[in-house]
Amino acid sequence: MKDNRQNAFFGQHPENDRHAAEFPGAHCGLFEASFMAPLFPNSIALVIAPPSCTYHAKWMVYRRLSSPKGGVDNLFCLNLSREDLIFGVEPVIEEALEELDECYHPELIFLITTCTPEIIGFDESALTAAKRKINAKVVVVKTNGYECLHQQKGSTDFLDSLVSLMKPGKTLLYSANILGLRSANMEEVEMVRVLERGGISVNALLPGTRYIVDIENAPRAALNIVAGKIALPLAKKMESAFGIPYIFFDFSYGTEKIIKGYETIFDFFHLDLPKEIEQLSIQHHEFLESMRPKLEGITFGIGSVEGSNVDAAIFYASLGMIPKFLLTRMPIEEDADVQKMKRLGIKIPTILLKKGMDMYSIIGQFKPQLFFGHAQAEKLRKENVIQCHPVIHRSGPGFSAVQQEVANVSNLIECRKSVVPNE
Repeated sequence: MKDNRQNAFFGQHPENDRHAAEFPGAHCGLFEASFMAPLFPNSIALVIAPPSCTYHAKWMVYRRLSSPKGGVDNLFCLNLSREDLIFGVEPVIEEALEELDECYHPELIFLITTCTPEIIGFDESALTAAKRKINAKVVVVKTNGYECLHQQKGSTDFLDSLVSLMKPGKTLLYSANILGLRSANMEEVEMVRVLERGGISVNALLPGTRYIVDIENAPRAALNIVAGKIALPLAKKMESAFGIPYIFFDFSYGTEKIIKGYETIFDFFHLDLPKEIEQLSIQHHEFLESMRPKLEGITFGIGSVEGSNVDAAIFYASLGMIPKFLLTRMPIEEDADVQKMKRLGIKIPTILLKKGMDMYSIIGQFKPQLFFGHAQAEKLRKENVIQCHPVIHRSGPGFSAVQQEVANVSNLIECRKSVVPNE
């Protein structure tokens, strides 16, 4: 393999590279696709891109994996040279696949392509011979950065690629797949515990499954539980290809919504709701009340959260926090959450965020103490605003996920108070 590819290919972190390009657009699906790789422990993901893209993909995954529950770094990068772009990328990809298969013996290799090879005409069929030479299965994930409006599409396309590995089989009664939950550990997932104690076995966790046979046998489940919007296209494809119905159980802040989500699943199987739900609900209420004194009086603005921005505003207002503004990229429809907010008398300025709009002037105008969402941390610090990034809920939609986020908010506030005692 050529020397100019060695560092990125073998997973060394490029923090000392002073010639890296500016950060690619936030819309790029490459980043979300790269984040999915560690959630399939027995696989390897290979990003095919110029150094300007591989640098940031590798660096962002490295940062995320630095957390206590980060997982194993199985993302590799193949830096494309100008010669590759002129004479074709297929030979160097074939060489990389053979080397990965020989060195690491993965069951599955996700081949993540980017704008450059896709624009010059990457020919997936040209890799047929290479696929025969190696033991690992190869799945191509196209990120389509040049036509992608949101990086979340990278996760969606990554999950969609799994359908090519699936095989039809006899349906297992009282079994379900959980789709879209970003966890590689079933033991930490609240939903898994609730389902199994209620008589429903979990057939596959996608993403999160360790072995390729679990992906192949995913169509044997009687139901797909969609635990996030990123998995809706996968659920629809599986319904079309294998006839598996799905239920959408999105992240919710409200206790009633969480219970209703579980009820919908157990009603599908004609089973009673397990008693554990009532116990979890009581414990959840006690937890929230213990957090209330730490949150009361804190002003906040919302840019993005895991679930609905309006649902989040209602929830945190119910804990005594004071909403200052709510950002949205799409007009908010008059749904049940909006109607509830009006009934409760919660008035919050809603701002439609348009291209080119200066979000930091909004921060300066409303001066929240805490901001939920993605933003440049340095600018928020200058405004003395605490930033709470949207949390990736490994425990799944349910009580634990809400508690995880509230605990994170409380810790951020306590940390700020320890640094600035008079706040």
